[in-house]
Amino acid sequence: MNIQFLSHEQVCELTGAKTKAGQITVLKRNGIRHTIKRNGWPCVIASALTGVTTNAPETPTWQPRLVG
Repeated sequence: MNIQFLSHEQVCELTGAKTKAGQITVLKRNGIRHTIKRNGWPCVIASALTGVTTNAPETPTWQPRLVG
């Protein structure tokens, strides 16, 4: 699974803001999915903008062991 994150410069360009608070405000206002990193800066996954998602592998279902 390969997750592509926008760079800081790309988030600045997307939002038109260079501050943490400004970027977060614009992202929230426009409904763009994001998360806040530990350092307080917003983090945006590229698929939040493109709508392209990666298919997660199917999780195996539990099968009981047959005692024989």
